[in-house]
Amino acid sequence: MAMKTQTASKMKIRQVKRADPREVELKFRLPPGSRAILEASRVLASVEAEQKHQITTYFDTPDNFLAKSGLTLRVRRGGDTRIQTVKSSADGRSLASSRSEWEWPIGQDVPDLGPLDAVSALAKIAKAIDGRLKPVFVTDIRRTTRLLHLDENTLMEVAIDEGSIETGIKREPVSELELELKGGNLGALYRLATELLALTPLWISPESKSSRGWHLRTGQCAAAQSALTPALKRRAPAATGFHETLGGMLGHLMANIAPTLRDNAEGLHQMRLAIRGARAALKLFGRHLDRAAAGRFDAALQQIGGIFGAARDWDVFCLETLPAAMAEMPKLRLDEMKLAAEAQRQTANAAVADSIRGQEFTAMVLELAAWAEAGKRQPSSLGDAHLSKRLATLAPSLLDRVASKVKERGRRAGRLSAPQRHGLRKALRKLSYGVDSLAGLYRPRAVKIYRGRCGDLLTILGTANDAVVTRLLAAKLVAADRPDLASPASVLAGWSRRRGRKALKGLKGALKALRAAPVFWS
Repeated sequence: MAMKTQTASKMKIRQVKRADPREVELKFRLPPGSRAILEASRVLASVEAEQKHQITTYFDTPDNFLAKSGLTLRVRRGGDTRIQTVKSSADGRSLASSRSEWEWPIGQDVPDLGPLDAVSALAKIAKAIDGRLKPVFVTDIRRTTRLLHLDENTLMEVAIDEGSIETGIKREPVSELELELKGGNLGALYRLATELLALTPLWISPESKSSRGWHLRTGQCAAAQSALTPALKRRAPAATGFHETLGGMLGHLMANIAPTLRDNAEGLHQMRLAIRGARAALKLFGRHLDRAAAGRFDAALQQIGGIFGAARDWDVFCLETLPAAMAEMPKLRLDEMKLAAEAQRQTANAAVADSIRGQEFTAMVLELAAWAEAGKRQPSSLGDAHLSKRLATLAPSLLDRVASKVKERGRRAGRLSAPQRHGLRKALRKLSYGVDSLAGLYRPRAVKIYRGRCGDLLTILGTANDAVVTRLLAAKLVAADRPDLASPASVLAGWSRRRGRKALKGLKGALKALRAAPVFWS
């Protein structure tokens, strides 16, 4: 039954200093025993803690209007206090979650829409939900907070949450660590997280309690998210451009952790793209970055990327290749192969989940984010003096370098071996990532033409590569004590080979079209 809300507040609304206040935080899952270790540490033991019991009710309309609008509305009860909060979805532009957040004290357990009317960004939302709200789930949390003054400019809130998310008869436990930057340097947030990670296993988990609540209630998780184009300024230093580019890739990575852990194949695909994008950013700016640091991060990303790549290959094989083959060859019996391949897929996806929950993954992304953040403030900590130049001045040479690799590897297109085509594809991916990363500096139409021709060529090379991978995976299934799969594997290999050859007929033309595309960065 929809709940009628109070439309005019008699309470004094807390004034905010900005029209769009932001919450910047990192969230981690706490394994059993981690809390005691953290609270006994040098970092937290000497800081006075405040404990609260908070019951929070989340509201939405019967048609989930707020969720579809990327917003949450909640009323939190702690003792005699009631705080109403509206939050937006995270912006996905950095490792730390950053979202709009508005808060008001109210005098009731149900939402008061009067305060929303006073915020221009929320006024239309208030009208759309008036009289239609109902509670959708509840969190029951015992929160322990500490305020850390890391330096004269940086204030951090460290919160440990333990409790549950509840909707009807369903319940999910909560054990989390949240680090919220109240003011100061974002790099300090990453450094503090790294220090705490060294004390006990933690794994980074950007999924909010509201997202977890929606999954518990509906069985649906947040959709996989594509990368965002970095918001670059031509006059900004190149170090800032690197920071925004890499930060966007890490934000893309974080946005897809929850879908991936909930067995969303597109989420895994997007995480793999984010890892590739981060490596491409290191290559794009590589000539001017500190060689040892960039090499260390690239090696770590490559290792993690290998785990994701193996899982993605099985996803494509099971979810795309085999269904396509069965549709084109209905008489070919691939049921046994599908079952065997699905077992391999589940094993590979489990390895991805283990990687995400591992300390090495969390440490790598924290250290990479901290390095880029420090470089934004002091370019010399990233590499050479060129990083202090304007990004628009340096960008052409960066793009020239990755474009030259494509030109070099694309010679004699008609006689390239499979490994040579793979090398061309990798070079083209780096160019494509570079174009996407620096697109904001140039005229959209010229970028669109060039990007489109890169995409056409990548599609051809990707189809040819999938054909090779199909044959390798089918052979792997046969080799795993399944000689009965040899015959269908042979037929599947022939089918995939024909698909690859058909795609490669367009290779020369696509390369020619790319060479003819206006070089928009000149």
